[in-house]
Amino acid sequence: MVTADAIPSEGQQRREVKWNNPDGPKISGVEHGSFRSPSMEVEVGYNVYLPPGYAGGNTRYPVVYFLHGAGGNENSDAGAFSGLVGKLIAQKQIPPVICVFPNGGMSGYLDRPDRKVMGETLIIKELLPLIDRTYRTQPEARGRRIGGFSMGGGGAIRLALKYPEFFSAAGSWAGAFGLRGLPALPTEPETLRKVAGRVRMLLVVGDQDFTRQGQPELVRSLEEAKVQVQFRLLEGVGHNLGLYHQRTGDEMVRFLAAE
Repeated sequence: MVTADAIPSEGQQRREVKWNNPDGPKISGVEHGSFRSPSMEVEVGYNVYLPPGYAGGNTRYPVVYFLHGAGGNENSDAGAFSGLVGKLIAQKQIPPVICVFPNGGMSGYLDRPDRKVMGETLIIKELLPLIDRTYRTQPEARGRRIGGFSMGGGGAIRLALKYPEFFSAAGSWAGAFGLRGLPALPTEPETLRKVAGRVRMLLVVGDQDFTRQGQPELVRSLEEAKVQVQFRLLEGVGHNLGLYHQRTGDEMVRFLAAE
């Protein structure tokens, strides 16, 4: 069941996180892996969805990274999101893609060296190269996209803004920007102009969702910097991932999987 999640408070950030969860539910087309994170010195789990035909061919595929919200792990979204992807591939609405579901703990996908929690380094410097070494990916920005919900939505947009050389698209459901200890996104014109023409973005938030705060202003800043951005405000939707899936699941997947 897909439920709402919460943004981590300062107190929650300090609670113990289980970084590797190999005993999650078995999901068709999804395999679990783990690696020893050099920056955190712990074993970190991730899930990978492989599209139909992957095992029998030599094709290289685009990769969609989906970042979970606070309180989640690598198993939280793998079933529901990969189910959407598999359905749209079968309907030929999107090309086949690989999907990766990292465990970001309660990091906010930020580096916090004082706590030895290195969420940004984990994704950018450790997991991305590992996936490109292990699977037949398209290891360039054009073949790499990133999305997420809540803490993960904020992380996806922030990482795409900071590393436009690694991603060609970023999608956010109820992205948490500047809330409960999470930093605001960089909106300096010189920073955003570096993203223009390189990364396209989709931001979706409910009109009853507390993460709505600041999102229209962010979209205006992106538009002023000529960044390709779409913004969707969903009527009657609070902070519940299930409703985002129901209302805009296909739209988000089509956006992230588009060539």
